[in-house]
Amino acid sequence: MDLQRLKTWNSTSDDCCQWRLVSCTLQKATDLYLSDFIPSQDLKPAVTSDVLAPLFHLQTLISLDISYNNIHGEIPGVGFANLSNLVSLSMHGNSFNGPIPPSLFSLRHLEELDMSYNLIEGTLGNNFGNLSNLKQLDLGANSIHGEIPTQIGNLTNLQWLSLFRNKISGAIPPSLSHLKSLKELNLGQNFLTMELPTEIGNLSNIRWLQLCNNNLSGEIPPSIQKMEQLEVLDLENNLFAGEIPTGLFDFNYLSYLSLGENKLVLKNARMAPRITTRHHRSSHWNEYTQFRWVERFEVTELISKQLSGRIPLSFGGLQSLESLDLSHNNFSGEIPYTLANLFELSYLDLSNNKLKGRIPSGPQMDRMNDPNSYANNSGLCGMQIKVSCEKVPSEPKLKEGKTKKSNSWEKWFSWEMAVIGYPYGFLSTVLVMYVIGYFNITAQPGRRKRRRSLVRHGLFGFYAFDIRS
Repeated sequence: MDLQRLKTWNSTSDDCCQWRLVSCTLQKATDLYLSDFIPSQDLKPAVTSDVLAPLFHLQTLISLDISYNNIHGEIPGVGFANLSNLVSLSMHGNSFNGPIPPSLFSLRHLEELDMSYNLIEGTLGNNFGNLSNLKQLDLGANSIHGEIPTQIGNLTNLQWLSLFRNKISGAIPPSLSHLKSLKELNLGQNFLTMELPTEIGNLSNIRWLQLCNNNLSGEIPPSIQKMEQLEVLDLENNLFAGEIPTGLFDFNYLSYLSLGENKLVLKNARMAPRITTRHHRSSHWNEYTQFRWVERFEVTELISKQLSGRIPLSFGGLQSLESLDLSHNNFSGEIPYTLANLFELSYLDLSNNKLKGRIPSGPQMDRMNDPNSYANNSGLCGMQIKVSCEKVPSEPKLKEGKTKKSNSWEKWFSWEMAVIGYPYGFLSTVLVMYVIGYFNITAQPGRRKRRRSLVRHGLFGFYAFDIRS
């Protein structure tokens, strides 16, 4: 059976409840599922939209799914308007073209509308505000242009709004902040401009916010820190500038943060120790490269671009991190010694920055020995790139436990001075060593303990870096 056989359905002469794929309640057709009607995409013929005409007799339908059927042509608006009881309409993954018919906005009971992955054109228009019961609206991956209408703020029951990968331009309307129930918003891959409205912080229940690949500019508004339920924040590849709000690191549930390809500055950044574990949900929303930058949860990849300042010490808290890519930024200073704590790390790229100093050592960092991972920096050294760091001038072992003053005395009483006269040199050296307490046996355990401590911390590179900012 294929969609062409829908033409054989005759609601006036047959009991539609006996038709295949029709679900009835009290002898009324309520649900019709025709998704992916022909299993093989290669064998799926092009079907024009007039094949849907028999469906429009089923005026008791509540749910209709005609997704993934390679249906071409314009959306038969008049026909859909007959299905006045529809609550759920899914028609994604076809080839519908032309504008969204105005008659579709007369479906006042509609709660779910999915028209994504088609060839729909035209603008959003002002009629969307009529669908006040909508909870899910997905128009992603089409060719819709124009601006987001102010009337979008009338959809106060909306929980999921996706307009990604269209040609939508202009500013994000402040009226979007009226959608208090909104949990997921995806406006990525459009041509949106201007600054983020301050009112966007009023979306206090939002969990997913994706605005990547637009032309949004200005600073990230501090009000975004009020989105305490955020799990995913993707602002990658825009024109944002200024400092990254430190409050972004205080979210309890944040698991993905993507800020790359902007002109943001990282200053005094910290990460909240109370962040809990959250996992990425599998859906078409995860197709973007993510910059995952949080602490104490299952993070596996960290990517950022166009950032400056020092690499935060807090990166060492990402103990599940497997991949860290901070290349092609303007990071300066030394590589944080805390990276030696990343025992799961299997890929590291710090190239094309302004980093200098010793590369941290440790069980895992010692394996990060690809020279390309550190190329084009200001002066790195370490065993990973086979470049020796400047060695501290060796001194006699007598220096242990001594003050700066005693060290200076030791330099004066060198072996060269001793050869002037063996008796004089020997007696003088013994006298000085006695005065400074070298033969004080009670001080030995403390000195040995400090030495062991340095060796242990040296394994993680603690001794090699100045952690002061």
